[in-house]
Amino acid sequence: MTIYKKIITAVLLFLLFNTFTFLPSQASMMDGNGDVYKTLNYSALNSKKIREEAQKDFFLYFRTSDIVLKEKYLNTAMQKYYILTQINPSDIDAYIKLGKIYDEKNISELARNCFYKALNINKQTAMANFYFGDYYYKRNDYKKALYYYKIAYNNGAAKTYDFNLKLAIIYEKLADLSNAKKFYEISYNMKADNKIGEKIQSLNELNYDKSDYYHNYQGVE
Repeated sequence: MTIYKKIITAVLLFLLFNTFTFLPSQASMMDGNGDVYKTLNYSALNSKKIREEAQKDFFLYFRTSDIVLKEKYLNTAMQKYYILTQINPSDIDAYIKLGKIYDEKNISELARNCFYKALNINKQTAMANFYFGDYYYKRNDYKKALYYYKIAYNNGAAKTYDFNLKLAIIYEKLADLSNAKKFYEISYNMKADNKIGEKIQSLNELNYDKSDYYHNYQGVE
């Protein structure tokens, strides 16, 4: 009888092990390898619940300062947004958030691919353009960052102090001091920061908008 019990136990352990190893791994998600998901029946999944959970983890990632928790939230959100793209290949929000997550993980190629997929669905989507602008801003590619930021701005996205300040900094780095001053002033009107005030004063002292260089610069791409 003892021998039979051992055999049954071994069989159960084998089945249990194979059940868990069948599930998609976190590493597979990070590598962007969706092959392990091919056998899943996505139509049977509750996309609304998955989206709610993904959104929660996504925002918790940005709100917490605990490194371990941040990684946990980001990985969980990544898995759920990936599943949403499999349930609905036209889910623009899932591609945008997945792109942002890959960007946070510094997986550049996958981040770009997700942003491009989102923009292929709708080129004017403010959030996609804003996050894609962030992608290039972090990599010091200010011309490309500005291109996507302007689309986001014109479509009503993130007209906040931080966003206007970021635009001011980009314009200053690109030597467009007139626009830099404009957005520094917008930022200052939203939040009266002494450093921004000093920056505006220093630009005023240059009399940039009255110089020949300013007039020659206008209209040049």
